[in-house]
Amino acid sequence: MRKIAYIFFSLALLFFAIPASGQEYLQIVSLESDNGTYGTFTSAGMGEKKKDVEENAIKSLFYTLFFQGVEGVADGKPLVAKPNVSYTNSFFNHMARYSTYVTEVKEADKTKKVGSYFQGTMRITVRLRQLINDVRKNTYYEEMIAEQPEIRLPNPTIIVVPYKKEGESYQAILENNYDIRIAVSAVQRGFESCGIKTIDLQARLDRAKRNAQYEENAGTADSNDKQLLESSGADVYVTVDLLKDVTEQDARVSLIMKAYETASGTIWASQDGWTNRFRTNDTDVLCSYAVKDNLPGFLEQIVNNFSQPSRASLQVALSGTSYNSITDARGNDGRRVMDVIQDWLDRNSNKGEYHLQGIVDEKAIFDYVILPLMDENGYKMTPDKFAGRLRDELEKQGIYSSHRAEGNTIFLTLEL
Repeated sequence: MRKIAYIFFSLALLFFAIPASGQEYLQIVSLESDNGTYGTFTSAGMGEKKKDVEENAIKSLFYTLFFQGVEGVADGKPLVAKPNVSYTNSFFNHMARYSTYVTEVKEADKTKKVGSYFQGTMRITVRLRQLINDVRKNTYYEEMIAEQPEIRLPNPTIIVVPYKKEGESYQAILENNYDIRIAVSAVQRGFESCGIKTIDLQARLDRAKRNAQYEENAGTADSNDKQLLESSGADVYVTVDLLKDVTEQDARVSLIMKAYETASGTIWASQDGWTNRFRTNDTDVLCSYAVKDNLPGFLEQIVNNFSQPSRASLQVALSGTSYNSITDARGNDGRRVMDVIQDWLDRNSNKGEYHLQGIVDEKAIFDYVILPLMDENGYKMTPDKFAGRLRDELEKQGIYSSHRAEGNTIFLTLEL
C-alpha cells in the first residue's frame, strides 16, 4: 500500500510541477487579498528538507505569476509577456531577486512529509503593485496591452498639506517641523510623478502673505487655512502625518495620508503603513520608500471618487412678501417657480436623477441631486457651479436669487 501511495505522489509531482532551471514548482497558488499595494497569496511548496519548503513556495508563487497567471492578478494572465531570461532567472537563482518584494511569510498549513518530500502551504505577502510595474518595465508588458482601448479618467488637482490640530497653522508647521515638511514634499512629488497636477502649499502661503490675507495667530489659524484651501483651486486636499521609528541600527516611517474633497470636506481616501526597516534615518529617503509603497493605491481611491458624479442636496427658500408659499411663487411669464426649477433639474442633473423630499410653506427641499460629472469646459462640476447655472436659468425667467454652498448642500434663496 505504501508503495502504491508513493507512486501516486510521484505521478502527482510530474503532473503539477514544471521545471524551471532544474527546479520543480507545484504552482498551487491563489490570491487571498489585494489592497492596491500589497497582495497576499497562498502557495504550496515542496523540498527534500523541511526548511526548503518555504523558499520553494515563494519561488512557486513568482513562477506562477510570471508564466501561468493567477486569478485576480492582471486578469489572470501571465505577467511576463515576452521572454527576458536574465531578468526572470534572477528571481530563481542565487540572486534571489524575489526577496525585494516579499514582506511576510507565514505557514498556512503545517508542513508534512509525503513520501520522500516535505510539502506545505505558505501565506506570502508581496509588494504586488511594485512587482507588476517592475515586470512590465523589464518584459515589455505594455506592448501586450497596447491594443486595448485606454479608459481616460479625469484627474483631480491636488494640494498636499500637513496634518494639523485645532489652533495650529500650516505656516507654523512647515517652518518648525522639518520631518513633516519633507513628508509633504515627498507626497507632492509622488503625485507629480504620476502625472497629477499639484498646487504648492508654500507658494500659496507666500502669496497670501503678500496679499495680506493671512495672519499667523492662534485665533485665526483655522479660518485662514480653510480659506486658503477653498481659494486654492484644488479639487482635493491631502493631509500628511508622519511617524518615525528609529533604532541604533535602522529606521522606518509610516506616512498617514487622507484625501478630502475640497468643496464638501468629504473624505475620499485614506492610506497608511510602515515601511520596511532601512539602514538610514534620512527622512527624505524613508519617505520616498513610503510613497512608493502607499501612493498607488491611495491615488486610485482618489481618482475613482473624483470620476464619480457628485451628490448634493438643494434647499430652496422664499424671501420677500409677494408670496406666502413657494408653491404659489411665479416668474414674469406666469410659470410656477417650482416648475421652472424642476424642469431645469430634469435637463441638467445627471440622467435626470434628483428627489424632491417635500415643500413646506416658504421652503422646498431636494434631499439629493446628482450633479453632472463635468461642466461645459470639461472640469469637475461642483455644487457651487451647479447652483450658479441654476440661478442663470432663473434670471432668464425674471426670477432673481442668491445662493451659498456649504459642503455638498446648496442653499438657494428666491428674491420675490
